[in-house]
Amino acid sequence: MANKSNLSGCFNIFNRNGLAWYVDKYAISASLHPVLPEKDMPIYPFPPGKIGIFTRLFDYCNYRLPLTKFLIDVLLVHKVHLSQVNPFDLAKVCHFDLCCRGLGSDPDLDMFRAFYRLNRSGSWFTFEVRNKNSYCYSWITTNLKDWKDRFFWVDDRYVPAEMTWRLKRSVCDPD
Repeated sequence: MANKSNLSGCFNIFNRNGLAWYVDKYAISASLHPVLPEKDMPIYPFPPGKIGIFTRLFDYCNYRLPLTKFLIDVLLVHKVHLSQVNPFDLAKVCHFDLCCRGLGSDPDLDMFRAFYRLNRSGSWFTFEVRNKNSYCYSWITTNLKDWKDRFFWVDDRYVPAEMTWRLKRSVCDPD
């Protein structure tokens, strides 16, 4: 059995009907050429010209393609790839973005970094709360059963080339 904490051990159980449902429900453009990986292929390494997308990015984190500029900015400043961040933490980015907009301002990267810092959790990365007494939300779910085994690939052209894959030995910069 594959080690589920390691991205190279995340194998897809998603089927064509599931992919068709996501493409339709979340209006994923056919021009992004969404495809299912073979059953024995892990999410990473990606095939040339593709990027892996976990389905929870849509139905839990409320993102769509193309990604928001704020999410891309957060990932670039932290030098972490979209597919390496736990969905809970991508939801934190979305929630912060929505809270800022709800208060009538654009989301601010420096403000986000005042609340959160990048942290490694096994093979995944998280946005950890900097100060346990200061956070942007009062509750967030902590269980996403089987989220690592539902993914597909799309063309990587909507992701900046600077968004590189962090190697396991890389450390998070203290900030």
